[in-house]
Amino acid sequence: MIKFFRQIRQRLLSEGKNGKYLKYAFGEIILVVIGILIALQINNWNNNNQQKKIEIKYLKEIKQNLTKDLDDIDFNIAFNKSKLQSNKIVLEYLNGKINYTDSLDFHFSNLFFSTRTLANMSAYENLKSRGLEIITNDSLRQRITKLYEFDFYNAIDFEMKDDHQFQYQILIPEVTKSLNISEFNVDNAQGSINGFAKPINNESLMNNYSFRNAIRLNHTLRELMTLIYQNLKVSVEDCINQIDHELKNK
Repeated sequence: MIKFFRQIRQRLLSEGKNGKYLKYAFGEIILVVIGILIALQINNWNNNNQQKKIEIKYLKEIKQNLTKDLDDIDFNIAFNKSKLQSNKIVLEYLNGKINYTDSLDFHFSNLFFSTRTLANMSAYENLKSRGLEIITNDSLRQRITKLYEFDFYNAIDFEMKDDHQFQYQILIPEVTKSLNISEFNVDNAQGSINGFAKPINNESLMNNYSFRNAIRLNHTLRELMTLIYQNLKVSVEDCINQIDHELKNK
């Protein structure tokens, strides 16, 4: 093709047709420029298409991780609601609102232990290492970042610095001093711990205000932890919905 154009230029020059030669040379330049622009456009289209595939891949992976996180959050909500109920019933007993029955033995054993958030961070960490700008939707990118950097962080930080410290430094020491705890059974299928406990000295327990205060504080913490997990669940579900909407638009 290049040889063909060269022959045309040589023929025009040899015939002395300088005007036609200039017009032809200009036209040839235009064709070359158009060819370059088309090549650049195709290259840009290929790059954009590749970036879109990468973005979709990360969004699907994050959604998959968040779907698994919902199972963990649901477990944490159910676990804390169960503890909340047991703390409430034991407080009613200590305040003389209900009489002692064998059913209280379960609730005495269900006063303590806490949960921890096991967030699946792999997809988000991979995205961060690749560059958050891969997510082209600014609103979605900000939503994903807030979820991992604030919402998950807030739940995990409160677990470690507040709930776990209270459990191991205050509640468990009080409980183990006042209750005779039977052997616990771990239900791997349900992820729960079942056992029974009785007051070592019932009269002493009723007058133990240190124990009562620990249970009262734990009751408040169980309410707070339940609320934190419920809010986290709303944030995760909202993020999943936004990802689904973005994937449909892609």
